[in-house]
Amino acid sequence: MNPARLLTLVVSGLVAGFVGLNLLASLFADGVRLDLTEGRLYQLSPGTIEVINRLEEPVTLDFYYSRGAAARYPALRAYGARVRELLRGIAARSGGRIQLSEIDPQPFTAAEDAAIAAGLEAVPTEDGGQLFFGLAGTNTLDRSRIIAFFDPAEEARLEYEIVRVIAELERARTPVIAIISSLPFAPGQDGRSANPIIDALAQTYDVRWLDERFTAIPDANALFILHPPNLTEQQLYLADQFALRRGRVFVSIDPLAHLALRTGPDGLPPINALRTSRLPRLLSRWGVGYDPSYTAMDREHGLPVQVNEAGRTRTRAYPLWFSVPPSGLSQALPATAALSQGVNVGSPGILEPLGAETGFTVLAATGQEGARMDSDLAASSPSPDVLQRDYTPDGNAPLALAARLSGPISTAFPDGPPTGDIRLEASAHIEGPAQAEIIVIADADWLDPAFYVRADGMGGEQMVADNLAFMLNLADALAGDPALVNLRSRTGSARPMVRVETLRAEAETRFRELQDELRAELADAEGSLARLSEAGEASTLGGAGPASAARAEALRERIVAARTALRDVERGFRREIVALENRLQFWTIWIPPLLVIVLAVLTTLIRRRRRR
Repeated sequence: MNPARLLTLVVSGLVAGFVGLNLLASLFADGVRLDLTEGRLYQLSPGTIEVINRLEEPVTLDFYYSRGAAARYPALRAYGARVRELLRGIAARSGGRIQLSEIDPQPFTAAEDAAIAAGLEAVPTEDGGQLFFGLAGTNTLDRSRIIAFFDPAEEARLEYEIVRVIAELERARTPVIAIISSLPFAPGQDGRSANPIIDALAQTYDVRWLDERFTAIPDANALFILHPPNLTEQQLYLADQFALRRGRVFVSIDPLAHLALRTGPDGLPPINALRTSRLPRLLSRWGVGYDPSYTAMDREHGLPVQVNEAGRTRTRAYPLWFSVPPSGLSQALPATAALSQGVNVGSPGILEPLGAETGFTVLAATGQEGARMDSDLAASSPSPDVLQRDYTPDGNAPLALAARLSGPISTAFPDGPPTGDIRLEASAHIEGPAQAEIIVIADADWLDPAFYVRADGMGGEQMVADNLAFMLNLADALAGDPALVNLRSRTGSARPMVRVETLRAEAETRFRELQDELRAELADAEGSLARLSEAGEASTLGGAGPASAARAEALRERIVAARTALRDVERGFRREIVALENRLQFWTIWIPPLLVIVLAVLTTLIRRRRRR
């Protein structure tokens, strides 16, 4: 056969086979994928499958995506493909119960009008047009839920947001959460608060805010007590009876709440701001001990802060503000076991079991080098160096920062309702025991977005900790849909150089110790020289004797040597970090392809030898 004709037949056969294989895959393997990524980024979570399997009525999902406008933005186009594939996978898994349609809303069309009517966000483009990239879902009862815009920065929450829409369309009633708090979280006239966690709760739950003078607690699925004001005995009784009646309570208290003391536009903290919060009678009755006169520290996981040293801005680890990594979170509860970035806290309190009938499960704890500090001293904002110098690990570390209390509880008011301005019916008094599920966190600053949100340098924001997911997971466990817990904290596609950051912290600790020694030596030499100068014994021109002048000259040489050594230490630290990053890049970027090339060459040589 003619070689050219043979080549044509082979190429044609390959093309036909490729096209045929794709047609068969689209018919019989739609939604099937092989996911080899770390964390199974493209595989449906068990929670997603659970929500899909319990659907009894069909759900319609309309994916609005301005394909032409998005094509001019490569990152957005790639994320659009990611969203599309996930939606197709969910629809394929549903067996027809989820009807998916993709709509490209062209300008001045009925599709664009439908997107606007649904409440989707139209993002302006550079050419003056509009770009839609959202989801509208409806059920057979004409209930609707939307995702106004798929933000690429929220990739880690993508599956959760889509499944949340499906779950909310599936359930008949929105769960209610009642909140008691002294923090400035209540939403304004536009329905939004200044806190992402509170806004996220309001998107999923019917949130009822109670003011400081509340006289009743509504019939809610759960009660959230967030850094509460000083409650009266009757208000404490209402919370006690809610716990016995409904059995679902979330408590966040703090010995030193920086968030509550944050200054406003006038430069002053809010009126009646509370540094410390407590729940007298209730916590001890529920089986948890809490002493607000102490805060916890963890130098091993201290958060970086910027300090000014000798006119230079430095980054130092601050033990009072630290991260609780995944290893410090309970693996027994899905709400914490699913978190991959950890939770950041600020000068938290310490919890201890009191041996009550209720079970005490630690949800978050310090590391093995956890320590405790007097809250009044912590309130004076000691420097990182002072904290490191006086640091003494606690003999009972790791110290519990958050706990789950489960089991039977009894009332903290065995004599019945207390007297006061609120009219309480003694006949409705519940003595107990009653089964309860109570979450207690000895910190309020973890709710502050400054602890878990960081600007990404491009005008956007990046979640650097799982504080938001932690709250929503616990809310789902107490009042919502437990199936959503494992979805919220899935890792994104970004993979930071964790090894570099760990070694950087170790090197920083080592160099800081040497730096402190040199600074102490420098300060001692400068002080001695200053005293000689004041006495007129630093120079022969000032009448000093030869011995004093020689001593002063030795001190000057010592100062110069100390300053030179200090600069060498700083340069050495930078060189070590750069060298470390270069080594890791060499081993992770260059070595793998070089190994492939070497293997290919060896394979070729072996084949040639066999042919001979």
